[in-house]
Amino acid sequence: MASETKGKFVLNFPRAIAEFENAMQKFPVKKILYKNIFRGKGLEFDAYRVFEPDDDASLIDWKASLRANQILARKYIEERDLNVYFLVDVSSSMLFGSGEKLKAEFAAEFVGALSHLVLGAGDKIGLVMFNEDVVKILYPSRGKNQFALFAKFLSDESLYGGGFDLEKAIVNVLRTVNSPYTVFILVSDFISARGEDIGKLKLMGRRFETLAVMVRDKLDGELPTTNCQIAVQDPYTGRQMVLDPNIARDRYRSNVVKRKDMVKDMFKDSRIDVMELTTDEGFVIPVSSFLRGRSKGARL
Repeated sequence: MASETKGKFVLNFPRAIAEFENAMQKFPVKKILYKNIFRGKGLEFDAYRVFEPDDDASLIDWKASLRANQILARKYIEERDLNVYFLVDVSSSMLFGSGEKLKAEFAAEFVGALSHLVLGAGDKIGLVMFNEDVVKILYPSRGKNQFALFAKFLSDESLYGGGFDLEKAIVNVLRTVNSPYTVFILVSDFISARGEDIGKLKLMGRRFETLAVMVRDKLDGELPTTNCQIAVQDPYTGRQMVLDPNIARDRYRSNVVKRKDMVKDMFKDSRIDVMELTTDEGFVIPVSSFLRGRSKGARL
């Protein structure tokens, strides 16, 4: 079983990229990903056109259609210099894993695969790694060198560990972002998210297209089945306690559900969609399904 102690990361970016892009190979990123998923934030209204059967129904302008006596869809101008920021939690709770991957390793491969797809679409990627502070920032850029820096910093285990302060990370980033053509992708387990974070989340959700990706280990939601007592440790304070899973299981599960619902409500109130991933199931299928669903206008 992996633990939350730091060591050499085991990352396979080429495999993650190949598997993800194979699943997304027929997905027209520019036409769909940016026109539908980021519509209204990275695109500007241009004109009306006749609605076609394969179009997203949310593009229909009913008032204009009534005036023209035919169904009209809004046409947008693609913004070619879209900036996609990945805000990655590198705090101590991400250094846990009960299976083959630590949450930090899983998150790094996910970010590597998605950022590579964005670069392939011709847009810029930026990286913000944070714990209780911002530990690394890469401002948006294109090219192989930018991806090489992504891989280098995401693989650097010395940048991981420490506390968690989502509010500080958001404040720090928003202070330096001026372009309205910016997308934020928050990647964390959000185990230590606080109710006080909602103010800054709402600010981010109103100003920019934002997606939250919740990465969890299976033991984040369920205690193991065993007849032995187990020792658990708070990744931030180091405080330890011994418990019997058979006695604590129901209370543990109830508390996890309560906390997760609180986090989901925070994002919902901030107009930010949440995608849940678990380290034992991989990310290729759920992420590709999520993006395809969003391309059809679906919202979570």
